[in-house]
Amino acid sequence: MRGTAILLTLCLLSAGCLGGDSTSDVVDRFNGEDLPFGDPEYNVQPFSLTGTDGNSSNLSDFEGQVLIVSFIYSRCPDVCPVVSANLHWVSQQLASDYGTNFSILSITVDPWWDTMEVLGNYSGERNLSWLHLTGEVEALEPIWENFHVGLQTYENTSSEGETSGRHHPDYLVDHSTATFILDREHRQQVRWNDLDWEPTLFLEDVQQLLDE
Repeated sequence: MRGTAILLTLCLLSAGCLGGDSTSDVVDRFNGEDLPFGDPEYNVQPFSLTGTDGNSSNLSDFEGQVLIVSFIYSRCPDVCPVVSANLHWVSQQLASDYGTNFSILSITVDPWWDTMEVLGNYSGERNLSWLHLTGEVEALEPIWENFHVGLQTYENTSSEGETSGRHHPDYLVDHSTATFILDREHRQQVRWNDLDWEPTLFLEDVQQLLDE
């Protein structure tokens, strides 16, 4: 897959990659962007991905838990590290609930580069204790679609003349994503666009779903 320009476009929101929902069924309950309650489009479909330890992780492993799902990639220079730091803070505030009442999942949007070893280094360097997941593109595409991830990879012209391989990837990733909070039945309830994060308000949204 490397060695040639990779062109992949997944802009899957009908109203745009980060566009809001026009449906009148949305009720303003949360600090983040409320998603249409009861709309089957926002039910998370079963999936199985690979963690940094090489073990498979399935959605069913988190039955009955509130879930936070973020989309990151290890080479991200700006937004992803900030989101990861915010999630680390949230996990510390709810430490007694973590792993029993709620969990966090970070899913890569760059599976060509983000092997389990690479994600292990990313999470280890930042002291992030939750699952960072990768997999084959065929396994990830339905998940990106389910969460309306806008993703494009394009040729990295700055790598011309450099040696090939993982030290100098020949593509860049442009993604429009968000962090999602799912209720205990794994319905997408709240979306926080990556540039709108306010950790204390995000924490309030998580706590509200924990209390229901």
